Amino acid sequence: MSSKTVPKKVLILLAAGVGKRMGKSQPKMLLEILGKPLLYWSLKVLEETTILDRVVVVAPKAYLAIFKRLIHSWGFKKVFKIVKGGKERVDSSRKAFRVLPKECEWVGIHDGARPFVSSALIEKCFKAAFKTGASILAIPAQDTIKMVQENLQIKRTIPRDRAWLAQTPQVFKRDLLAEMHSLNHPQFQTNRSRYTDDASLAESLGYKVQIVPGSYENIKITTPKDLILAEAILMEQL
Repeated sequence: MSSKTVPKKVLILLAAGVGKRMGKSQPKMLLEILGKPLLYWSLKVLEETTILDRVVVVAPKAYLAIFKRLIHSWGFKKVFKIVKGGKERVDSSRKAFRVLPKECEWVGIHDGARPFVSSALIEKCFKAAFKTGASILAIPAQDTIKMVQENLQIKRTIPRDRAWLAQTPQVFKRDLLAEMHSLNHPQFQTNRSRYTDDASLAESLGYKVQIVPGSYENIKITTPKDLILAEAILMEQL
């Protein structure tokens, strides 16, 4: 990529999670798959995605220096900032938003624990956002989904043909993302912990978010068993 390229499309890689469900002493993003940390595989696909101009990495505060050293050693050219993560997911997104290049017009937000998204899907997600202002990858639910009450009794069954499972990346026009993460917005002030992804924050503000059909291989690595599946997927892709 030429140094003169104007960075209009930037992706934020959320990699600050401690991965409690992994039961490990180190962050999930440093666990290895086929000899390389999960962080490496997540960044590799972003480096190879031509629609992206730059990447911002959000890292765990205690491991910031380690992340910087590793990313430098891998030679990924698109990573231009590595910032400390926040308390909640939306806090991490907001911290990364602050360091975006002023020329940036479109922002993708992606889970670092989803290393198997393809460049083609990332591109489709951005192109859908160009038309609507906001888009996310998602897959149709394969199981019947029940909405329950606090006592775990079923309240109702959600029609499966209307149920989609959210993935990342999620892409937004910069101006929209700026409003979503404004500290002055009452939605953000009082309910930020309920927003488990950025799309839900956009929805709460009344914006329409376009779904782009994703892939069942675009798994989020959360538990030790997921690492076994991840290794199988990676071996098939290589």
